[in-house]
Amino acid sequence: MTDRPDEDLLDRLLREDARRAAHPVGDAAFEARVMAALPAPRTSRSTWWKPTLVLGSAALGSALALAFAPGDSSLLTGFVDLVHQRYTPAAIAGIGMSFALLAAAIVAAAEAD
Repeated sequence: MTDRPDEDLLDRLLREDARRAAHPVGDAAFEARVMAALPAPRTSRSTWWKPTLVLGSAALGSALALAFAPGDSSLLTGFVDLVHQRYTPAAIAGIGMSFALLAAAIVAAAEAD
């Protein structure tokens, strides 16, 4: 080895520490203290407002699509125009309403779980 006794002492201390580290230290008491110190999990008491917001947003989107539709045409006429591949203002209002309802359905489906 070396001629310096400090290195022998350091080597011996490191070997003893490695032997002690080979045996796992029980941490059940530490885990119990940590878990006791954590706050209680929050419970969701009111889940009625999420569907209400989704349905309200869909209704608002549909109302806006109808409000911006021209006054001389109906939504049914717009869907008929879409079938004939004519993109009239009534057809665009129908597309807007469909997208608003589709977005509401996607959000409602994502929140279902």
